[in-house]
Amino acid sequence: MLKRSHRMPAILLVVVLVLACAPIAVATPPAPPTFNPLSINTIIAQTAGAAATQTFVLQPTLTPTVPPTKTPTEVPTSTPTFLWNIFTPTVPSPTETLEISSNPFACRLASQSPADNSLVGKNVDFAALWRVINVGANAWDGNSVDYHYFNGEKLHKSSVYDLPESVPTGGQIDIIVNMKAPKEEGVYTTTWSLRVGSQDFCKLHLTVEVR
Repeated sequence: MLKRSHRMPAILLVVVLVLACAPIAVATPPAPPTFNPLSINTIIAQTAGAAATQTFVLQPTLTPTVPPTKTPTEVPTSTPTFLWNIFTPTVPSPTETLEISSNPFACRLASQSPADNSLVGKNVDFAALWRVINVGANAWDGNSVDYHYFNGEKLHKSSVYDLPESVPTGGQIDIIVNMKAPKEEGVYTTTWSLRVGSQDFCKLHLTVEVR
């Protein structure tokens, strides 16, 4: 029988021999994962979808702006001015040059309203207007020149008027006479004239048909 001091080395020797003869278990590394080429497309699609969702979430909410409702401006009602008669004036054919007369006082008719033979209602108020040009050698002084009823039918309300202003040679002025049509139908002619002192010049005629 072995002594106790020699027993432990004998046991260790047996253990070493057993381990030397036993197969050595080597850990086998795990196989690498199989590469799937479609997985990249899946990752890209998922990434793009996530980005689009994030972009949509981050976009500010736009509230449409509604233009203010305009309140229509009330158009004021104008009070019409009643005119007894409105006539289209007759305008003589214009000349290229204005010929000045050698006479001290002379005129040329530029236009007339109403035109001769215009229709006027019976007993109706109207105004006769003659636009005349001073073609005389002298100016018409507003303080010494007037116009008055000369002859014909007495359609006027006043028989004489002062010239409103002075008119130089080549200037023009409107001669206006307030008139009233007769109560009877018919054709009426009246004549007016400018005058300086006792000298009449620039005869102005008007013929109207009263109905």
